[in-house]
Amino acid sequence: MKKTAIALSAILLLSATGFSQRNGNQKAFKRMSSSNYINQEAEMSFGDESGLFETNIYQQNSFGGITQYAKDNEIIFEVKSLMNVKADGFLAVFNLTQIGETATVTNDLLNERLKNFTAAIKEQGITDKDIYVDMIYLIPTFEFEVEKKLFSKSYNEVPTGFEMQKNIHIAFTDINMVDELVTLAAQNEIYDMVKLDFFVNDTEGVYDSLRNESVDYLNKKLTSYKKLNTNLDEVFHTVRESSSAIYPDTQYSDYNAFVTQSIEAVSKNSGITKIRKPETVAYDQIPYNHFQIVINPNVLEPVVQYVYTLQVKYTLEKPEVKKEIKFINRDGVITNLNL
Repeated sequence: MKKTAIALSAILLLSATGFSQRNGNQKAFKRMSSSNYINQEAEMSFGDESGLFETNIYQQNSFGGITQYAKDNEIIFEVKSLMNVKADGFLAVFNLTQIGETATVTNDLLNERLKNFTAAIKEQGITDKDIYVDMIYLIPTFEFEVEKKLFSKSYNEVPTGFEMQKNIHIAFTDINMVDELVTLAAQNEIYDMVKLDFFVNDTEGVYDSLRNESVDYLNKKLTSYKKLNTNLDEVFHTVRESSSAIYPDTQYSDYNAFVTQSIEAVSKNSGITKIRKPETVAYDQIPYNHFQIVINPNVLEPVVQYVYTLQVKYTLEKPEVKKEIKFINRDGVITNLNL
């Protein structure tokens, strides 16, 4: 019975630990992802020296895409839209470093690794036009040689060989090929993938779609305002827009595991065994709660995220207010003085 109770306690501990770890990890992960987007949004925020929107002067309260300024005759409509777009092409860059006794030997050794690697990736459908080798540098290497004297010794720097670096650029259209490329590179002693770029062919079409969706959304808002006897069609207004693209390489967040307790200590019933805190890195798109419009919201693989912001400021005419001043005339009668 006692063993059963201990086992049940261990199961409950595991369940609670798993739940807290999942929630703790997700909070840490999302916090990093959100802060990444907020920093990017701050960098692309509207700056207007002419005071078009006067964001530095008037405090604003924003909700549901509508911003009411402290000036009671001004109103701003803001629509933020986002589109997730799968990339049409990719570019992987691998770095190779080689050391040799002479420049010729160094170049031959590095080219042999390149030759074997390119032959392997061509078997995966990569063609010569999709491969480019970029020469980075060829420099001599030095070491210190000890020169012994009668009562002392000195260290002299002498050349010992050469170091060469080259990058190989590989273009492809299937994101799933990245895993195969990394494996083939490692088999040829290439362990450094410098970067992975994403390319979208019809960027103009993406922004056109976002702009059209934003305008339609704004027109619906204006129609609803007419039901409140507020017609903004003939009111003086100014329009401003902003756009940007967020690529996957900026949306990888890392964090340490939330829970560090080890079940090994429970099983031994004595002592504490600390485990290594693993560092987790994963892709996370920018949060959708910043946007009124999200196109293609379901994301399976890393995507390019296009953001478009439309602001329209309406300036309403203030009604004339007549000031009345009351005074007492010579006859002692209180009367109004209209100005």
